[in-house]
Parts: sequence; structure tokens; C-alpha cells
Amino acid sequence: MRGGRPRGQVRPRGLLLSPNDPAGEALASALRLQLRVFAREEAGARAGEAEPVHQLRVATRRLRAALRLFEPVLGAGTARRASQEVAWLADSIGAVRDLDVLLMAIASRGRRLDPVERDALAPLVTVLRERRALAHDGLVRTLEGPRCRRVLARLASVGGVRQDVSLGRIARDLATPHLRAVLRAGRRLDDASPEAFHRLRVRVKRLRYALETLRGLGGDRLVRMLRLLERLQDTLGAHQDAVTQIARLRELAETASLPPA
Repeated sequence: MRGGRPRGQVRPRGLLLSPNDPAGEALASALRLQLRVFAREEAGARAGEAEPVHQLRVATRRLRAALRLFEPVLGAGTARRASQEVAWLADSIGAVRDLDVLLMAIASRGRRLDPVERDALAPLVTVLRERRALAHDGLVRTLEGPRCRRVLARLASVGGVRQDVSLGRIARDLATPHLRAVLRAGRRLDDASPEAFHRLRVRVKRLRYALETLRGLGGDRLVRMLRLLERLQDTLGAHQDAVTQIARLRELAETASLPPA
């Protein structure tokens, strides 16, 4: 879920790789950057603040994107195992973030209702906040557990990548599969199902993160491409938010003890 990430220019991510960088060092730099973000936001997330939870989720997504981008030089098995560990961590973060996004959507859209209908949302908000508190307790346990520390430590010391291969030599080969995946997903929108749009959204996000990692190797054309990808990701993200929120609200209507209004 997106939940109101600001639009605008492609923002620097604190990482500017060059064509002469060894591929292994480029991967390590990309991972270190997101691990620093994770460390910076962790205390706020433990305290229950919504924005640090969001930033933790973005950091885990970018960690997985870096592992996926450099998989050809890292090794499929190593990259897959590391990505699975990060996905485990991301699940706990996402459980909290999804509820934050839904609560923000209800608050925003609720303001458009008349007072009587708006007041009728109160029991729903109460249930969601209770679920959010439970999800946050689970996130805190995850962050404080030994498995989380092991995952972060392994990411900080990922090795096995050849240092004699320069990033400039292989950058095109690294990025091309992500572009092809976007094009394939785009051609499969004939049925216009939510699943098809979600598949495209995931692949657009992967391509965007890959190109942001490699943006130091490109020029104005790459910057323009990133802006277009960000706009497309925002549009697809708004659609996926709506699909997810509808499903969650229908589930609550069937299972939670809420007044009909």
C-alpha cells in the first residue's frame, strides 16, 4: 500500500554509483544505504509512529530490489535466501503499515460524509486501531528478536560477489530483465483484473528501484524515465490500495461485531 507518499521529482537516495565501481562493492553500498535507513527509523517504528513504519517497509523493499538486481553476480541461491529473510521481516512491517494506510483513507474519505455517516465510522475505527495495536506488538517482537538481528547482520556482510567485474560492464544486463518484465506485464492487461494491475505495479516498482540504484550511470533520459515510472507507480498504487481496502472492509463487515451503519 502506498498511502500518500508525496509525488514530485525523483529524489536522490544518498547513493551515486559510477561505471568503474566493482559490482560487489556496488551491491554492498546499496545494501548499506538501506540498512542505515532501517537503523535510523527503527526506534520510531518501535514507538508506534506511522511514518517510521512506512520507511522501514520502503527500506525492506529496496533491500530486496538490490538483491534481485544483483542476483546474476551474487548467485541465485544466495540472493533468493537473503530475499526470503527480508520478506519475512517485511511481513511484520506490512501488517502494521496496511492498517495505517486504511485508517488514513477512512479519515480522509470520512471528512466528505455528512456528520451522521461520519460518526457511524467510529466503531470501525476502534476495531482497526485494536488490530493495529496487536500488529504493532508483533512488529516489536520481530524487531527485538534474534532472527531479525541475524538477518540484518547477514545483509551487512553479503559476500561472494566478484570484485573484478565493473558495474558499467554489466549494468545493462542487470536492468534489462526488469524492463522486459514490465513490458510483459503491460501486455497482459487485456482482462483488466486487479491481479493483472498488481502484477504490473510490482514489476514497475522493481524496475524503478533498479534504475534508481543505477542512476549514476545514466543522464537526463534516465531521470525522465524515473519520473514516468514514479507517476505510473503512484497510479497503480492508488488502484491497489482501493482493491486491498475494499477486501479488508468486506472482511470486517462479515467477521467483526460492528453496527450495520
